[in-house]
Amino acid sequence: MNDLDRYREAITSILLSLVPACGPLRGLVGYPLGAVADDGGPGPGPGGKLLRPSLVLFVCEALGGDPGRALPLAAAVELVHTFSLVHDDIVDGDRVRRGRAAAWVVLGEHQAIHAGDGLLALAFRTAARAELPGRMTVRAVEALASATLAMVEGQARDLALEGRPARTDEYLVMTRGKTGALLGCALELGAIAAGRDDLAPAHRQVGETLGIAFQIRDDWLGLWGDPAVVGKAVGSDIAREKRSYPIAWALERDPSLAPSLRDAPLGEVQARLAEVGAREATEARADELLSQAREGARQLPWPVWAHAEFEELCHGLSARVK
Repeated sequence: MNDLDRYREAITSILLSLVPACGPLRGLVGYPLGAVADDGGPGPGPGGKLLRPSLVLFVCEALGGDPGRALPLAAAVELVHTFSLVHDDIVDGDRVRRGRAAAWVVLGEHQAIHAGDGLLALAFRTAARAELPGRMTVRAVEALASATLAMVEGQARDLALEGRPARTDEYLVMTRGKTGALLGCALELGAIAAGRDDLAPAHRQVGETLGIAFQIRDDWLGLWGDPAVVGKAVGSDIAREKRSYPIAWALERDPSLAPSLRDAPLGEVQARLAEVGAREATEARADELLSQAREGARQLPWPVWAHAEFEELCHGLSARVK
């Protein structure tokens, strides 16, 4: 358990309250959120770390705001994130998400597309109903929309990189959108909810850097992690020739590795990548970016407790790739 877990109950409560009580949308929206089981009964509740919505509330509180006022924005961020996961699993063909069958496996591909669409619409309706002073609600919705567009663009770049040589700089541009944008938005929304729109850009930058580090860490876990920790099959990116950071790093140094990485069993791919130093390089890059996020956070006017909690969060992210 980490310090951000104190927000989990409030986030869970608002997310479950947003699921329709009946009708087709109950299952479409409710299943990906964990509110509904695959048989239509009650689900296990929201899965995952709820990192993004927790960071909204964390920043709001750290800047002296009322986290309760930021709850609709926190829920909206998680709804956008869940929408992206539903559609990602369709595109990638991943059958497991957060330890459960992926939405498209249970609902079917066509209905899962509708599920993602419903989650996205619900996200913006929820954000628009946030009761913030002045034009801050409009400002928050604009920030969420910009981050969502950047995320979609990053996902499009990710798909376009599949199966071709990719440099690590291309990877970093892609990941800043795919993962960094929404994490950056989480910190940005916390600042807006606290009435500190002047600090929103600095918070967004810290969050984007944290997001890139988070994705590189996930890329490491996707090759060398424990499936029970990752929540889905390890090595699934290999068959699709996705250019995760370890693979982009290795191919940048030795493009001739591409055929062997595509055709070899997972154990052999892991060994080849380790031989050229990709495992250690991925760890080092994630740690470097986490250090940058830490340094950026130190410049923010948070109280001592908030700086300590952020340091602990970064330490936890780093430790999971050791």
